[in-house]
This record gives sequence, structure tokens and C-alpha cells, in this order.
Amino acid sequence: MKGIPDIIAALRPCQSVLISVHKNPDGDALGSQLALMRALERSGKRVHAHNLDPVPEIYRFLPGVERITSGAKVAGSYDAFMVLDADPPRTGLFDGIYPAPTLINIDHHVTNPLAWPLTWLDPHATATGEMIYHLVQEMGTDIDREMALCLYTAIFTDTGSFRYTNTTPSCMRIAADLIEKGADTWLVTENVYESYTYRRIKLLGIVLSGMVRHNDDRIAHVLVTEEMYQQTGASAEDTDNFVNYVRAVKGVEVAILFRQTGKNQYKISLRSKGRVDLSAMAQALGGGGHKNAAGGVLDGSFDEVCRKVVTAAEKVLADQLGAPRA
Repeated sequence: MKGIPDIIAALRPCQSVLISVHKNPDGDALGSQLALMRALERSGKRVHAHNLDPVPEIYRFLPGVERITSGAKVAGSYDAFMVLDADPPRTGLFDGIYPAPTLINIDHHVTNPLAWPLTWLDPHATATGEMIYHLVQEMGTDIDREMALCLYTAIFTDTGSFRYTNTTPSCMRIAADLIEKGADTWLVTENVYESYTYRRIKLLGIVLSGMVRHNDDRIAHVLVTEEMYQQTGASAEDTDNFVNYVRAVKGVEVAILFRQTGKNQYKISLRSKGRVDLSAMAQALGGGGHKNAAGGVLDGSFDEVCRKVVTAAEKVLADQLGAPRA
């Protein structure tokens, strides 16, 4: 596994760089991508940021976001291709044939399989944005106001506004430095948590009204269907953070969001309170992620998929916390 000196050495001769992140990009992915794009351009490189999916509305306040292109195809070739905040297949791009001779992966998810030789993985980092902060500093690039805002957003969102158990003294010190460098904390809070659309709130009400609890109430799930989108005018990006409302229920240790992505396909989002490690469970289901936040995609009818995921969650609870109360 590589580190910052290896990344800098590999990038030094590269003149053109493509940066991508995972499908359905979140605040950490986008903040990291935009900050790194700006840093590399300031070092004289030509940079293109491209993702499979477009930028969600709540992150369109980030500086430079209008330069991120999206879609299944990316034209051209590059000296380096960098994947942030995910292992390369999770970009949903290129299908294993990449448009650059130098391949670099920077991630903090413990389930990353380290498929690329030049992979820098730090599962102790609260966010990929924390890693990009250190990388930019080692590159000798000053972090300006725009980069500070992007990196603060990355850390702020992946720590749940510094509420999650992954919050560390180190990330708090980095956040303080980014605020001193000009990151507008209220701008981030307002856009991420205080500017929900009417359609999102309507969808949230429908989704939460269908919450189901299992296993002595320690597991709870909600379902988002295509019919609900049609009913409210909402879309998949409006479901961001829905699963955290389920986790907030007193007594729930594992929260599950099933989001329909096809006639017989569901995206699974898993969240747990600090005591339960979901990473191995997600990996066994074909996904990945962190100890307390993971997910994946499963094919099958909803009943089949729900039964499989809930059964796996019950086993995790039994193994880690013991059997439910009689």
C-alpha cells in the first residue's frame, strides 16, 4: 500500500489528470474531487473531473462544481486517472479499461480491496477529504478559501456534522484550520441541512410512515420505491440521509434503507450506532463501506432482498451484541 510520497512522485511527470469518484457522489467525494482539481491545476496540470452521476442539488454551492461533467462515457486520454473515496469499479466507469497509464486510488473505506498497486488507503481517516488535505499540504500548495470550503464540506458531511463516532481530534483540528483559511461554516450547514425541497420532505414523510422494525426492535428498515418518486416528484438524490432518521430511533442498532433502482434491484444503505460493525456484512452482500456506514446493491424481489439483508443484520447483532431480549 502506498502513501503521500508515492502519489506525489507518480503525479510529477503527468500533465493531464482525470479525477472520478463513486456513483451517487456525496459531500466527501465531491469536496475531495474539487479541492484536488484546484490544487493540481495550481501546480500546472490540466484536470478534468467526471463522474457517472450528476452533482446532487445540495452540493451545487461548492466552488467549481459546474466543471464536473457526468455520464457513462468520458472522451479523451490522460496521463493519470485518479479515483477518490471508492475503489475503482465503484465509479461505474470504464469497466476495467482505463484511459491513462498512471492509475491512482485514494480512499478511506476499510473494504477497499487494494486492486491498484498505487492505492493509498487510510481507514483511520474520517473522510477522504482529510487525506486530500494532507496531500495538498505535502504538494506545497497553499489551501485557498475555495479549497478550504470544499475540504471542510468533505469532513463535515462524512462525520455527520461532527456527530458520528468517526470524529477525531485530528479532523477537528483540520476543520479549525480550514475555517481559519476561509471555509464558511454556515454556507455548508445551510445547503446540506437547511435547504430541503418540498418534494424531498413529502417523500420523507411517506418513507418514514412505512418504517418496519425487526429483531426485538434493534433493526429497522424503510423502503423507497419508484412509485413514491412519481407520487412526490422526487428523485434518488432526494433520499440522501434518509437512513439516518431510521438510525435515530431509540433502541435501533442497525438501520436499513432499501431504494429501488430497477424492477428487481435495490440499493442498500446500512447505518449502525457505534457498537455494531457493518463493514464485513456489507462486503458479504457484495458491497462495502465503513464500520458504521456501508451499503451495496442486490438483485431480486423486495421480499427476497429484505429477507436476505435483515437476516444478515440479525446475525451481525447476535455475533456482536448477543441475542435479543426474550
